[in-house]
Amino acid sequence: MLYSTLLNVGTIVLGSIIGALLAKFFDKSKRLKKLPDALMKAISLCVIFIGIKGAFDSKNFLIILISIVVGTTVGSLIKIDSLLKRFGNFMERRLVKKKSVAIDDPNNPITANAEGEEQKSFSRAFVSTTLTCCVGAMAITGSLNAGMNGDHSLIITKSVLDFITAFVYSSAFGIGAIMASIPVLLYQGIIVLGAGALSGVLTASVSEISAVGSIIIVGLGLNMLGATKIKVANMLPAVFVPILLCALPIFQ
Repeated sequence: MLYSTLLNVGTIVLGSIIGALLAKFFDKSKRLKKLPDALMKAISLCVIFIGIKGAFDSKNFLIILISIVVGTTVGSLIKIDSLLKRFGNFMERRLVKKKSVAIDDPNNPITANAEGEEQKSFSRAFVSTTLTCCVGAMAITGSLNAGMNGDHSLIITKSVLDFITAFVYSSAFGIGAIMASIPVLLYQGIIVLGAGALSGVLTASVSEISAVGSIIIVGLGLNMLGATKIKVANMLPAVFVPILLCALPIFQ
């Protein structure tokens, strides 16, 4: 049941490793130096397109509106965006060796700035890759289809996109992108396993969950382009609100 999710995790790991290995090569080559950024912008447009397309799955706009408002409120109060960044920094301290510019002088501002930039890069790679791979119609609907119907085609398609995403983020920001494989395994794995047991409840809300996730991924795509600075992670609880709303008689 989880083989497609494991494939997805594998593509993220492989893409991250290849991207990290080729990062220096991209930096040294004038012709290829801007390739990761060009690919990132291209993927951003694809992400926005996927989001817009998936948003039309909704059959009741009121459910989408309430879900976004309630979910964003909950996420902002919990500060999910900050928690993800803190986790990224925590993993960076455990797994990445900081480069010191002036070891004899720990108060040297150049050293501090170098370490800060590396922390920022690791955290940005982890958070951005995690959000790109976890949020949206492909992650949610694909996992639901795999759990309820045994249809793994959407997750397999998503795996190809995630390989490119991990490759680009890893080459641009560092190996932190590989850590996104952990939340993807947990996130998609839980949805796949839970979808079978809750198939009766989820069937009525699948399209609304997909639409909410798609709207969120539009915001993510705009962030990737640098057009906005939306704290997309704080909106994540919204994808679960339609399950509750669709169970109410007023929305049935």
